[in-house]
Amino acid sequence: MKQIIATALACAMMLSLAACSKKPEQTLSGVNGTTAQTSAASPADPSASAAETTAFVNPASEYVRDRVEKLTTPAFKDEDGEEYEAEEYVFHFPELLIKSSYADSINKEMNKIFAGYNKECKAAVKGSYTPDLHLCDYIAYLTKDGILSLVFVEGGDNDCNEYHVYNIDVKTGEKVDNARIAQAAGVSDIRKAAMDALQNLYNNDENHNHTLKDYKIVKEGNRKLDEEERAIEKSFSEKHLNDKMKIGITNEGKMFFISEYETGAGEFFGMYDGNGKILYDEDNPYWVGERFSEDEDDEDEEGGDEDYDDSLPPIDDGEEDEDED
Repeated sequence: MKQIIATALACAMMLSLAACSKKPEQTLSGVNGTTAQTSAASPADPSASAAETTAFVNPASEYVRDRVEKLTTPAFKDEDGEEYEAEEYVFHFPELLIKSSYADSINKEMNKIFAGYNKECKAAVKGSYTPDLHLCDYIAYLTKDGILSLVFVEGGDNDCNEYHVYNIDVKTGEKVDNARIAQAAGVSDIRKAAMDALQNLYNNDENHNHTLKDYKIVKEGNRKLDEEERAIEKSFSEKHLNDKMKIGITNEGKMFFISEYETGAGEFFGMYDGNGKILYDEDNPYWVGERFSEDEDDEDEEGGDEDYDDSLPPIDDGEEDEDED
């Protein structure tokens, strides 16, 4: 009898220890304040890696806060009698937590942009029409040396995208110029680095049927370049790629570029790294905003425009702001 009781107690103890050793879910937060949950790796699965149980928390979250603003329009009927449902628009703006005049100017610019959206929304409500409101999102990178690169993008499905780029020293609060970014990234010639990056973009992009070498289209024979090919080569001009162009630096200390280039469907601005990888797309998890929502993905799966390529976002052809180098 004693042996049976001892065996039962031993089994109960083993079950208790097994229950205590089970790891709880880990809650991980990103720069946008949202949380992502992952389950701890099971001992029964030796192939599970540490990368599957942890997630990178953007260090920029210490200096950038997600500011969410919402605007709503009631249901209305236009002058033709067509009915429109009520709509809610959600906007994500970066709010810098750094105390400096430059950081304050960035926050004021975000306030000005949202004020414009609010004004458009009120006018639409008053005039009973759908407001022309932009989607917006942003990304923040922070290097080990304390350089914060912030990219805020305005745009939408039927609008052009506009990039606002800000580089700031989180220790001093001062603006970081292109020369310092290049030095931090180990780049001696910004234009040359940008030309190499754009050439990599073209050569790695499956949507382009052209191969480039020395920034020129590789062609057979003496045929003349067509209109698209000429536009591609013009994308490498100093007008587009120069020492004062919009650049930034990633967490890993790699320079990225924002420039206008020919995509085959017109000239658009894009954001890409030295390897020619597009950074502004849904595969980059650190973008904060509504642009790459699950609803949009579901819409595409249900039969969206198969020819639409959201990896090459458009921007208007207006002049760039001088203070956004």
